[in-house]
Amino acid sequence: MTEKDKLTPSIEDYLEAIYVLNQDKKGVRSVDVAEKLHVAKPSVNRALKSLVEGGLIEQQRYSVIFLTDLGKEQAKKILHRHTVIKLFLTDVLGLSDERADEEACKIEHVVCEDTVDRLSDHVDRFLGES
Repeated sequence: MTEKDKLTPSIEDYLEAIYVLNQDKKGVRSVDVAEKLHVAKPSVNRALKSLVEGGLIEQQRYSVIFLTDLGKEQAKKILHRHTVIKLFLTDVLGLSDERADEEACKIEHVVCEDTVDRLSDHVDRFLGES
């Protein structure tokens, strides 16, 4: 994925939500995505159109949503960033789980992989896991 193809924070949120919702591998309904992200169904439909055009999801009209291999790869990266940042905020800085989750959602879109790797190393050292 080139810099030109960089995902917007909103699209990253949709990918992450679809990935998390599809843990049973049976596909995701757009109404579930709308509920998880607290957005209107028309907003979900616009985002899904973008995701289909970007080759990140597959969806038959009025059917369940599946991530493509590229979509899964991107979603895993996004979820990893979110998880590492949230762990840093809760376990190192002592933020509440809810606040850390909200902050991680904001931060995950602007940090580079190197920063995430360094945060992860710091969390591991802090928790005595390295």
